[in-house]
Amino acid sequence: MKKILLLSLCAISYLGYGQCNEPLITDFECGEPSNPITGALVTVANPFPGGINTSENVGEYTDDGTQGFDNFSIEYGEPIDLSTNSVLTLKLYSPTSVQILAKLEGGGGPEIFSDFSQVNEWQEFSFDFSAFADGGNTRVVVFVNPAVSSGTTTDIYYVDDIGFEEPEEEAVPCEGPVITDFECSAPSQPITGAIVTVENPFQEGINTSENVGRYTDDGTNGFDALVVDYGTEIDLSTNPIFSVKLYSTSSVQILAKLEGGTAQEIYSDFSEVNQWQEFTFDFSDSQGNGNTRLALFVNPAVTDGTTTDVYFLDDLSFESATASIDENFLNSIKLYPNPAADILNISSVDTIESYQILDVSGKTIMSKNENISAAIDVNNLTTGIYFIRLNSSSSKAVIKFVKQ
Repeated sequence: MKKILLLSLCAISYLGYGQCNEPLITDFECGEPSNPITGALVTVANPFPGGINTSENVGEYTDDGTQGFDNFSIEYGEPIDLSTNSVLTLKLYSPTSVQILAKLEGGGGPEIFSDFSQVNEWQEFSFDFSAFADGGNTRVVVFVNPAVSSGTTTDIYYVDDIGFEEPEEEAVPCEGPVITDFECSAPSQPITGAIVTVENPFQEGINTSENVGRYTDDGTNGFDALVVDYGTEIDLSTNPIFSVKLYSTSSVQILAKLEGGTAQEIYSDFSEVNQWQEFTFDFSDSQGNGNTRLALFVNPAVTDGTTTDVYFLDDLSFESATASIDENFLNSIKLYPNPAADILNISSVDTIESYQILDVSGKTIMSKNENISAAIDVNNLTTGIYFIRLNSSSSKAVIKFVKQ
């Protein structure tokens, strides 16, 4: 059962200290935090003085590691003033490498994931909420090792110096149609999911930029996702093509889906391995359909991974509708019936020179390289989801179909 404990700094030796003052929440030296803290967090003598933290006292946080979203929270009771001090900072000491998820609640609910921590050393993390200063949020929630439930009911972490600070430099968020290039201070629209900005570990090929996003995907959940929430209908009138760069150590697909209105989903081809690659998704047909969210699924429908599968993303953006050869080819193809029980029919303006049928893991199940018929016998396929890669002389297209 999740422990709910109001932080109380009532040890006799600390009674002489006054309350912490905003924008500091607590440094565990003052008598009380500036705003009430709820959670299994108590003041103790610093067991690991050294490095960036030689202070006398710190907070010992007992996290229920069997509950993926156990947390401690700071309740302001009114909208948090982020007009000047918009960067949440805290120090962490952890015996294992974990992430911190910082979330504002009571208004728009933005959340920011940290990078994975170092082990057995004090480290400071910061979370820039500059883009959400007018969100009306009244509560700060901190999750240590979020979404992971393989721990114990008494996982111990140490935290210190929790508070808000001014940004080191003027925050310049991305502007639409760019969602994020991981160089600006914040995305143009809130992104929900386990993605953090890191230095580009693979500055090569089509992507030599300094920073990229490291996305940690739960590979045991076939539809773990990143979600970009616009809050209002996404304007696709000028820029209907979504593009994203991916670096993956295995061959995977990306599923891009518009949600909130009449949904549309588009699958990419399977990626190359260990190289940056750009994928585009043409949502021209969804203009005016009322969609307010973009969801991105990496390695969709696959559940044999780990809870911490890592992919690198960059340059998430909508672009103008300058159709590529592949997009025109895809738009000219009709695949029916779908779902198919015995025969899958193909209608295309261009001549299909070869095809491959792949399962959700990217394994080729069927293929043919000559004398392609307009009707493909899929009777011997087991029931499930498949993808057919159709190749003409100058382009290719990948389409999802279901075998009944």
